[in-house]
Amino acid sequence: MFKLFLGSVIVASSIFAADLQTTGVEVTLENGKKATIKRVPKPKECETVAFDPKDVFGGVHEAAPSVNENCKRNFVTYFGKIAPIKASDKIETYGEVEVLEFIEKSKTDKNLLLIDSRTENWYNHETIAGAINVPYVYTKKSQYPDEFQEALETFGVVEKDGKYDFTNAKTLLMFCNAIWCGQSPEAMRELMAIGYPQEKMKWYRGGMQSWLSVGLSTIKP
Repeated sequence: MFKLFLGSVIVASSIFAADLQTTGVEVTLENGKKATIKRVPKPKECETVAFDPKDVFGGVHEAAPSVNENCKRNFVTYFGKIAPIKASDKIETYGEVEVLEFIEKSKTDKNLLLIDSRTENWYNHETIAGAINVPYVYTKKSQYPDEFQEALETFGVVEKDGKYDFTNAKTLLMFCNAIWCGQSPEAMRELMAIGYPQEKMKWYRGGMQSWLSVGLSTIKP
């Protein structure tokens, strides 16, 4: 049920993590095709846009009318409740550069999993290459017992007689839609409730909205 995208890194280990946004991280998808995660090159018509408040923000929180339409992005700005910067004192909050570094490391360390915690309709619309889809609802044992067991297997957790063995638990980097999205925080709360080591959970708080806003590439599974 859960879709895993594997691949090999083409970025030399000596390159600083901050450079990955421009050099890219190449992964091999489930269907054998390759995808490169990187910032999408700026269109030629956008090269003249000045980094100036009147251009970037324009009038009422919009780009100036003079900015080419291909250089603009539109998002729904008022949606869910804004999450705090930390999900827990022991769970690290990641930004885009840290996510890229995590993806790079995960190609040689199979104990690192990038988890798209959104429901399947969101995931199938668009996601980050290399992500496994484990919908947050599947971390709820009482509602989805079969999927819960499959999730535990994916995470490297063994359940026996109602007790959980986290000896081989993988390090999870979880994300959902944005700073207002409650799906990955809910998944983390459910995992914390069964004793999943918090130091083995990371959170990309900005999620898909932040990822897209800085021009990082995505795939459609």
